Amino acid sequence: MSTVEEIQETPEDEAPDRGLIRRSFAAEFSTGGDGRTVDVRIVPYGEQITHVDGLGGMPRGTPYTEEWMPGAFAHQVKAANRVLVNFEHQEGIGGIVGHGKALLERQDGLYGSFAIHETPEGEKTLLLIREGAVQGVSLEAFARKSIRTAAGVIKRVKADLHGIALTRRPAYTGSVVLALREEAETVFDEELLPVEIDPELVMRCQRLGIAIPERLKAHPAADTPAETGTSEDGTRQDESTLTE
Repeated sequence: MSTVEEIQETPEDEAPDRGLIRRSFAAEFSTGGDGRTVDVRIVPYGEQITHVDGLGGMPRGTPYTEEWMPGAFAHQVKAANRVLVNFEHQEGIGGIVGHGKALLERQDGLYGSFAIHETPEGEKTLLLIREGAVQGVSLEAFARKSIRTAAGVIKRVKADLHGIALTRRPAYTGSVVLALREEAETVFDEELLPVEIDPELVMRCQRLGIAIPERLKAHPAADTPAETGTSEDGTRQDESTLTE
């Protein structure tokens, strides 16, 4: 007798409103980056949990153990932009707060980077993440191939990632939000900063017939009023002041 049984899942296009798997996972937050990108582990591999949702070939209400297998989403890693982010599984265009930028398969799980949109809903989502009000990540997927072992564990071998939701109610513990990338500060070394031009040096060069770049001729006196400057930045002096 075989120790495993392959379960054929219902194709999404045959039953678009049925078979959508929703699984929530605990999240942790850290910072660094551009301020609008969320890095997450979408689903942990090798972690088992019990469900009663009627999926995996089991009647609704019957408990079964589920485990996601490495490589389950490998066929989608080049189509991250098709994976949308919503808040707590809200449906419709109004519930979308972001979209995928990258997907990465690793041995311990499926990872992803998601851009949060510059919309009122997106801004509220970022605030909830920063304040720690959102504690979980939930995947939305359609199973394509699953295997039931002799021990009764439903192993998800292949699935299509439909989207992810940010949620307050985690179930699994192995999925984490790795980073919320904040706006990085630009820091310059002092020795690389431009130095002020000595007006006397400019005048000496001009007396010697050395051509002076326009940007140096525009160096202002301390009391130069803005209305007498250049059209770009209000800094041009009267050239006569440089030839005295």
